[in-house]
Amino acid sequence: MGTSRSKPGSKPERERLRHELLAAGCGPARIAAEMSGRWQFNPRQAWRYTHGLSQTAVAARCNDLLGDGRAPMTGKRISEYEAWPQRGIRPTVHVLALLARVYGTVPSALVGDDERPLLPESERLVLDQLPPAEQDTAPPPPEPGRLSPAAVRAAAHASGAHAELAEVTEVGAITLEQLDHDVVELARAAIRTPPAEVFGELVRVRDRVFRLLGRRAHPAQQSHLYLLAGQTCGLLANASMELGCYSAAAEQSRAAWVYAEIIGHSGLKAWLRGTQALIAFWSGNPREAADLARAGREHLKHGTGFVRLCNIESRAWAHLGDVRETRNVIGLGHHAREHTTELDELHDVVGGEFGFDEARQFFCNAGAWVQVGRPVLAIDAAERALRLYATDAERTRRYGGEASTRLEMTDGYLAMRELDAADAALDPVISTSDTAGVAHLATRLSDMCATLDSPPYRNSREARELAERIRAHPATGL
Repeated sequence: MGTSRSKPGSKPERERLRHELLAAGCGPARIAAEMSGRWQFNPRQAWRYTHGLSQTAVAARCNDLLGDGRAPMTGKRISEYEAWPQRGIRPTVHVLALLARVYGTVPSALVGDDERPLLPESERLVLDQLPPAEQDTAPPPPEPGRLSPAAVRAAAHASGAHAELAEVTEVGAITLEQLDHDVVELARAAIRTPPAEVFGELVRVRDRVFRLLGRRAHPAQQSHLYLLAGQTCGLLANASMELGCYSAAAEQSRAAWVYAEIIGHSGLKAWLRGTQALIAFWSGNPREAADLARAGREHLKHGTGFVRLCNIESRAWAHLGDVRETRNVIGLGHHAREHTTELDELHDVVGGEFGFDEARQFFCNAGAWVQVGRPVLAIDAAERALRLYATDAERTRRYGGEASTRLEMTDGYLAMRELDAADAALDPVISTSDTAGVAHLATRLSDMCATLDSPPYRNSREARELAERIRAHPATGL
């Protein structure tokens, strides 16, 4: 089977030629002529390739020159002008003049000799009245052993020309600042509202980042955009998981991981490993969840992100019935919380869904202790979490955090056969329909009904009444 080859005039070939000619002191006209002669590009294509621009970038510059807020030029329209005369749309003199300003040449340079007869006579006359394109040529090579001042100046001009192209960017500082703001707001909104309410906005911001990644940008701007892409895909992974779409969540997390890997962002990689661990956990794979959370600790060995990973891992070990590992990682998490000295940009400054506060930590402790049969420790942890949730400002309070904590507390009381205390702990959850959107609420309530229908509660009137109240909650669908 033969090997595939890139077509003549491919982007790598064009860029290589462009840089070679720039280094040799050639100007844009010479480069465009070489592009056209070597690969049979028409002049409009050749001049765009000379400047290393995409059709979308050319359209954007045309619109900037026009100063028209309606942005009449598009990348598709540039493509149609370049496809003429075989297909597409014939560029008018006005369009040629606009493109000439973008490329730093004259309109007549953008029409080939074989294309001029196809123009209307009136437009040919206009082009003939315009000054011809300047011809730029490389200086003659110096004699052996000598370096002429002209050669030195040519080298300087080539450096300046290349730097002029290199400094051009299609990603503005204000745009990046706005996207940073959007991601922070969405990360914080994600803990206050149901995932369905922020999902659409997350997709909008992510798609805007993707579009910008297709434009010309400096390396630092490109890294910034990759970080934003990783953050938005990560938040979409979390939202997909909350909505019960675990396959979609896993795919989003893998996409986010690619961006984090590209820029080597340890904080984002640690957070994503934790999110992947949660996806595995709620998909019924606690062993995989434990492995993923532990792997995340290789990327971040202290601070809030480390605490989060320890607590995710503790839930996994608890479901595996490993009391020793559960106790160990819970202890590691509290030790890390107590000895945190530096703030992490992602987990602490951006925060929100990327954060992990102390209330969340005690909630996770409660769930782990319940699972390994330590109800007293579970109830104590749940009480601590509820006290913290009661003091949190409304803007930072996690949606469903108190309700989820009360579920763990209820399980603890049921395990201790304290039915009245279980009823009191669960009442704020089942007495309102506002909690219906809490993740996994339906499953947890169904499990509680099963417990109440089994010994030692099967013959208890109070247990039956509590089970009936639970089944009446909208989340159960019963």
